[in-house]
Amino acid sequence: MSRDNVTPFRRPKPARPQQSGGLGFKTHRGKAVLVHLLVVATYACAFFFPFPAPAGAPLVMVVASCVSLALAFATIALAMPNRYQGMPWAATHHEHAIRTLMIGFVLWMLASALTYISGALAFVAFWTRIGVLLWAAIRSCAGVVLALMRKPIPHPKGWLF
Repeated sequence: MSRDNVTPFRRPKPARPQQSGGLGFKTHRGKAVLVHLLVVATYACAFFFPFPAPAGAPLVMVVASCVSLALAFATIALAMPNRYQGMPWAATHHEHAIRTLMIGFVLWMLASALTYISGALAFVAFWTRIGVLLWAAIRSCAGVVLALMRKPIPHPKGWLF
């Protein structure tokens, strides 16, 4: 029996299995990136195809206007359950995406309400929507970059970037 009390070798840690399939969207990083991309797609579709579609619009426009609503529901359906189940850094991304969607939605609806008050305020509503689109795009692009690096969002409940 050896008396020097030195362990010659350590047992190797078992390799954790990688999740495969789904273009990487089954991993925490993939879900965080997907949520941010869905937020950008939601606002882009809402800008180009407003919901509800204008009266007398062709059927294609009516269906296209429903796509932004479907993307918003898909974003919420993906982010809500993963907000508490994922890794701590991924949970900040899901919280960040949900707040981006909700804050932007409220501002978007306020801008839409301006057009019902007066037709002259449509100009202000248009530029407000562009501002919300840019704000959401910059906020989500920063989230995508941090998600790809597996870093948490510094202030997921904040209003800025």
